[in-house]
Amino acid sequence: MFSNISLTLQLLPILALTTLLTRLTWSYLRLRHIPGPFIASLTDLWRLIDVWRRDAHNTHIHLHAKYGDVVRIGPNTVLVSRPDIVQDVYGISKGFVKSEFYHVWQNIVNGKRAASLVFTTDEAEHAKMKRPIASAYSLSTLVEFEPLIDSTTAVFLSRLDEVFANTGKVCDLGTWLQWYAFDVIGELTLSQRLGFLEQAKDVRGIIASVAANFDRCSVLGQMPWLDLWTYKNPLYLHFLAKPVSNPILLFGQKLLQDRLNDLEPPPSTLQVQDPTLCTKILHGTLPSKPDFLSRFLHLHAEQPDIVTDRALLTYLFMNINAGSDTIASTLRAILYYLLKTPTSLSTLHHELSTAARKGHLTLPLPSWTESRTLPYLNAVITESLRLNPALGLPLERIVPATGLHLGQIYIPPGTVVGVNPWAHHRNAEIFGPDAADWRPERWIEASPEQVKYMEGNLLTFGAGKRTCLGRNIAMLELTKLVPALVMRYEMELEDPRREWRVVNSFAVRQEGLDVLIKKR
Repeated sequence: MFSNISLTLQLLPILALTTLLTRLTWSYLRLRHIPGPFIASLTDLWRLIDVWRRDAHNTHIHLHAKYGDVVRIGPNTVLVSRPDIVQDVYGISKGFVKSEFYHVWQNIVNGKRAASLVFTTDEAEHAKMKRPIASAYSLSTLVEFEPLIDSTTAVFLSRLDEVFANTGKVCDLGTWLQWYAFDVIGELTLSQRLGFLEQAKDVRGIIASVAANFDRCSVLGQMPWLDLWTYKNPLYLHFLAKPVSNPILLFGQKLLQDRLNDLEPPPSTLQVQDPTLCTKILHGTLPSKPDFLSRFLHLHAEQPDIVTDRALLTYLFMNINAGSDTIASTLRAILYYLLKTPTSLSTLHHELSTAARKGHLTLPLPSWTESRTLPYLNAVITESLRLNPALGLPLERIVPATGLHLGQIYIPPGTVVGVNPWAHHRNAEIFGPDAADWRPERWIEASPEQVKYMEGNLLTFGAGKRTCLGRNIAMLELTKLVPALVMRYEMELEDPRREWRVVNSFAVRQEGLDVLIKKR
C-alpha cells in the first residue's frame, strides 16, 4: 500500500507536466492557422503584460501591420480588423455575446454580481435594464438639457479667463477638460456640479478612483480567473473588502437622499413599497428638476419591479462613471489635433466666425441647433472620434455555435474575437491610404455613400444593440463646447514639438496637453 502511495507521489510531477503540455498543445493547435506572436498562442500572460504597459493600442496597430487583418493574441483570442467585421460581429441578431473580460468590471453586492448596463454579459438582462431608460437618452429629450450644459460651460469659461487668459499661466487643458466633463455630467444627472471647476481639484478623489478601477480591471480582464482568485474571492470579500466606498456612488446616494428629503414627510430611505412616494412622484408633487435623477425617480414609481432601488443607483453611477472619462478623452483629442494642426484650427475658426457674423451662431454659448449644421466643425469632431476612440482595447465577443468565417479563415465556436477601435479606425481599406493621419476634410470630400460606409465602421460608441446609450450626450457636449472655446480664445501648445502621452486602460486618457490661452 505504502509503495503504491510512494509511486503515485513520484508520478505526480510527470502527470502535472503532461497535463500542462497537453493543454498547451491543444490551445496552440486549435487556432494554429491564425498568425500572431508565438508566445501569445500559449498563454494570456502575453497580452496581460501588454495591457499592463498601457500601450496595447499601438501593439495592436503593429500586429495588424505585420500579420494582417486577423491576428491571434491569446490561446483562445483573436484580434480582427477588416471592412465587413463590424456588422459580422457586432450586428444585431448575430449571436455574439460579451466575453468574460466584462465580468471583471462587475461589482459584488450582497454576495451577487451587480452588473451595470455596460458590463452585463446577459443579453436578456441588458434588454430589461435598457428598456425603461432608453427614451431618456434620445436626442429629442437631451436637447432639453442644454441649459444645464450652458450653465457649466459658463463656469468653465469664467474659470479659464480668471486663472489663465488674464494671467499668462500655462494651462493643463487636459485636466481642466476632465473637470468640465465631470461637472457637466453632475449637472445633467443630479442638477448639481461635482465641484471640480470651482475648486480646481479632484473632488473626493473621484477621478483617481475611476482611473484606478480602469487600471486594475483592464489588466485582470485579460485573465479573468485572476479576478476570481483575488478581488472576487469569497475570503477576500468577507475579510478584506471594504464597505462600499466608491466616491461617485456615495456622492450619488447623498444627492438622491437630499432630493427625497424635499418630500413631506421625508422618507428615511428610498423604498419600492412606499405608495406615498410613488403617488407623489407620479402626480408631480415631488420637486422635479430637468435632470436624469428626476426621470429615474418617475420610472421607479411607474415600474418599481424593474427600476428597483439598486437599479436606480446603478443608473446614476453609470451616468457619472461612464459619461465623464470618455467625453474628456474626446475633448482632449479635438483640442490636441487642432492645436497640432494650425491650418485645421484656422479653417474651423473661419467657419465659426462666418456663421457668427451672419447671425447663425450665438456667442459665447452656441446652441446645438446652430452647431450641428456646420460641416467643418462636425468633420473635426468625427475625425477626432475616429483617430482617438475613447476605448483602446478590443471589444471582446464570443463566437457563437455557427462559427465565424472570414474569407478563407474559419474561427471556431467559443473563440473570443474582438476589434480594437484604435487599430480598426486606421485601416486603409476603409478610411483611405492616409487613414493614420489627421484630416477632417475626408468627411467633407467623400461622397454620401462613402461617408455612410466610413461611419458604419466607426466603433467609438460601439455598435449594434450594445451601442453606447450616452452617445447623444457626448455629441451634444462636443458640438457645443468646441466652438465656444475656439471663438473665445487664441490657444497654442506650450511646446508644439512635444507629443502627448496616451495611457490605455481600456478607457484612454491623455497627458501633456499644456496650452497657452488668451482671449481673442
